[in-house]
Amino acid sequence: MLLKTITMKLIETKKGLMIQSKYGDEPVHMNHTHDTLEDFQDDIWSPYMVAEECTNHARVHLVTASSEYHALEQVDEYLREKEGVEETHLIIAEKLDLS
Repeated sequence: MLLKTITMKLIETKKGLMIQSKYGDEPVHMNHTHDTLEDFQDDIWSPYMVAEECTNHARVHLVTASSEYHALEQVDEYLREKEGVEETHLIIAEKLDLS
């Protein structure tokens, strides 16, 4: 059985930055980086979506990073230092397309 990857794309709408996939558009809950697609295109790092387990849903963080590991590390550090979370529950980091 061959698994298909789900392409996720960062888009800009009237509501702001959103993450688009075949399941629809998802809002960014915590933006730790740029506010426009143009700024992402000028950045040397790539945009990543990091999902944090938050009760019965995921809270979506947007960061720029050099790798999935670096993206997870950034959000983990933010949660520990800024929000006082002792044990983080990060689900996934996924690189986002810009095109």
